[in-house]
Amino acid sequence: MSNSPIDGRGYTIEQLFGHRFRLDPYQREYTWSTDDVRRLLHDLKRRFLHSWSPEHTRESVGRYSPYFLGPYVFYQSDGISFLVDGQQRVTTLHLLLIHVRRLLIEQEHQLEADQLGRLISSVQYGRRTFAVDIAERAPLLEALFEAKTYELSSEENPSVRNLWARSRDIEEEFPTELLGDALPYFHDWLLSRVGLVGIEALDRANGWEIFETMNDRGTRLSPVDLLKSYLLAESDPDQRDSLNASWRQMLTGLVAVENVIPAEFVKTLLLARHATIDDNSTDIQQIEASFHEWIRNNSRRIGLTGRAEFARFITSELKPLAEGFAMLRRAAMHPKPGLESVYYNEVNGISDQYRLILAALEPDDGTSVQKEKSKLVADFLDLFFVHQLIGGYAPQGADMGAVVDNLVPLVRPCRSTDQLARTLAAELPAGDLFPDFGKYRLRADNRRQVRYLLARLTSFAEVGVGEPNRVHEYLSETKPYQVEHIWAVHFERYKDLVKTRDRFEEIRNRLGGLLLLHQSDNASYGDDPYVEKLEHYQRQNILAAALHPTTHKRNPRFQKFLKEAGLQGKMRPYPNDFTVEANEDRQQLYKLLAEAIWSPERLGLSRKNVLPAQRKSAPTRSTTRAYYGVGISQLMEYGILKPGTRLNPGKRPTTSFAEILTDGRIRTHDGQVFSALSPAGAHVRGTKASPGWDFWHIEQDGKLAPIKVLRDEFLKAGR
Repeated sequence: MSNSPIDGRGYTIEQLFGHRFRLDPYQREYTWSTDDVRRLLHDLKRRFLHSWSPEHTRESVGRYSPYFLGPYVFYQSDGISFLVDGQQRVTTLHLLLIHVRRLLIEQEHQLEADQLGRLISSVQYGRRTFAVDIAERAPLLEALFEAKTYELSSEENPSVRNLWARSRDIEEEFPTELLGDALPYFHDWLLSRVGLVGIEALDRANGWEIFETMNDRGTRLSPVDLLKSYLLAESDPDQRDSLNASWRQMLTGLVAVENVIPAEFVKTLLLARHATIDDNSTDIQQIEASFHEWIRNNSRRIGLTGRAEFARFITSELKPLAEGFAMLRRAAMHPKPGLESVYYNEVNGISDQYRLILAALEPDDGTSVQKEKSKLVADFLDLFFVHQLIGGYAPQGADMGAVVDNLVPLVRPCRSTDQLARTLAAELPAGDLFPDFGKYRLRADNRRQVRYLLARLTSFAEVGVGEPNRVHEYLSETKPYQVEHIWAVHFERYKDLVKTRDRFEEIRNRLGGLLLLHQSDNASYGDDPYVEKLEHYQRQNILAAALHPTTHKRNPRFQKFLKEAGLQGKMRPYPNDFTVEANEDRQQLYKLLAEAIWSPERLGLSRKNVLPAQRKSAPTRSTTRAYYGVGISQLMEYGILKPGTRLNPGKRPTTSFAEILTDGRIRTHDGQVFSALSPAGAHVRGTKASPGWDFWHIEQDGKLAPIKVLRDEFLKAGR
């Protein structure tokens, strides 16, 4: 039997980056979007955490579930692999390895970091060559590898610009669950259990032929096609033509929306309306892996008991809810009146919002009812995310997945919008939604979220004075607005006010000391003293302009806004200096604006209608138990830890201690609050990652021991 002229074989990530890659000139630019990066990180996180446990040894990773990232096509020439198809994934994986290496260095896993370094690049004769060897990208990759700042020039080509943006996405969207003790395990799994299939062509022409064949001809049946075949085969033969027409109409409506994949809708619908969501169910994994098979195996459970029910499933469930899904995805691309929060949630990476919204919709809801219910759910998630964000619970939108898991069973029975509103309002805590707002500030792990808050505060104030709503501009990647510090980074200017550099950084980074300005303006005068910047602020958005006294004079629209918003005497000018007291005043002003924007009453989620038995008395606790098997809250429930327990960073007591709060959160010495040990440790260390259970120590028998000791004892006891 002769050998095939086309060679295909599997490569782990470690084996993949044993190659040196280049691109042919005909290759398109690097075009992956933020959504693509989020989806990759989410998929990797989900598959890894399905196997990982903190009790495992590193050797256990070899038995973890593998993950397949698809095929790529290449040909070899002079020892170099030229990518014909797959450059988007290979390029993004290369960026991911660079970021993981930096995190490993911060956690002092130097052996693993060195291993990644050899995969990312090689050095010969004093010159570094990257595994994805494209000359125009080398300066940026060098800066990322060395953890240095890279300034984009106006002449940068689209690929380099997009590469820079996606590197920022990876840094900001990297799952928080992987930043702590799980990181070295994730490194092992990523290199050894994640793989692709490489198809080696004979030469460039043959590679292009394979590429065309894979993308244009001989397309296999997709899971959506297989589902259609199953549903039609089980329906009345006399109805199949009309059902096929309904199916095609449904698909046409979905694919008409940019970046919508029909399979994504089907999965979302099944998870929203039919899957069992608890720790013992495998529905989520099975639906994600093969939803058409899941429907076959669970047909009676979802009501497919006869031909009429199969027809009804197409015409009265899939089709009307597909229309609602398409409406939501269009709203996610740009703010739409009444559905602005769908866009905000998309910006924040709360991809699970579609699952919760579909859980709340009924197939027979008209368009207006669909929109009203969608607004309630999207507004709730936006409000709850900001509540969690300020409280230190959810640094990323992806962390809202556990919240959605809890809410899906609650909203499924809601038939009316009133019932839905009461159910959602009951999940809000009573009292102050933002009790920790006074201490909230810019940190290493929340720049994107701070930018979001400033965008919402700024646009709200601008609309209030009759100016256009520019929130889309502030949040768009193509409009580079940046966080501006009112205090420039010059400790010596404020030494008399703050005494210490730590106090200077704390005050300087408070939300009240920040503005949102265009990148060019921020760069041109961001380093100037306050009194010089004040004249520039007057020409900026109203939140910046309000610092200048001229804005408050003979400005009836501005005065009307202050009166209607209850901000008279709160939004004040500071003509001479921006003191510590001025910073605190602005922090309180920002809280008042936030309370107006995210007012439950304004959003139709009034807590007055919630029954006393339903009302929450405290913020929702951390959801880290779902990923780590045990969290601080669980140790407290069993009396192993008590509120007020002091945590020390390391084996020696220092002033950088932390304290466990009554709800299981961790408050560091500077007042910042975190939902878990790892982000609290990273904040104290000034890094992105920290092995929290090893980093934080408690006193036992007069000595300091890692808090991991208590966790391991808890797990071994079988609790």
